[in-house]
Amino acid sequence: MPEKQIYVITGGPGFGKTMLVEALRAEGYPCSGEFARELILTQQATGGDILPWKNPKLFQQTILNKRKEFFDSVPEGTIAFADRAIPDQIAFARYKGFGTPEVLVSAASEYRYASKVFVTPPWPEIFVNDPIRTETFDEALQIHRIVVETYRDLNYQIIELPLVPISERINYLLQLI
Repeated sequence: MPEKQIYVITGGPGFGKTMLVEALRAEGYPCSGEFARELILTQQATGGDILPWKNPKLFQQTILNKRKEFFDSVPEGTIAFADRAIPDQIAFARYKGFGTPEVLVSAASEYRYASKVFVTPPWPEIFVNDPIRTETFDEALQIHRIVVETYRDLNYQIIELPLVPISERINYLLQLI
């Protein structure tokens, strides 16, 4: 499958990814949702068990399917943005001690995003916890490091976004694509 113009926004939890993606969506760009968070909220509200702490493999597969569906939905030649992507799932599996699941490695090889990956760096001033994002700042830093390493291992070009207001981040990002 050829590389699409889907630009990944990634980084540690709580470093500003979703706010940036929502701003890009407001500008009219196709954007993925924050699939893991959405699934957790839905499962908690309905009493479901597709949760990473109850059924990690089913959770992983469900998120992978949502990422593939989004990827497939973006027409060729369309610039789009993903709030995390398949390589993030590899990074989280590594972080959680699950190793590197072959199903994710295969999917990361088949579904290639745009070569430039935009990373929201650690930003203590905006970092907050909530009932779903339970990691401490130090844990978020560790996840961030593994995420960046994973994308590098998969031959993506890492571009760290500046610690500036969202409108300036968008301008910076759009200039680079």
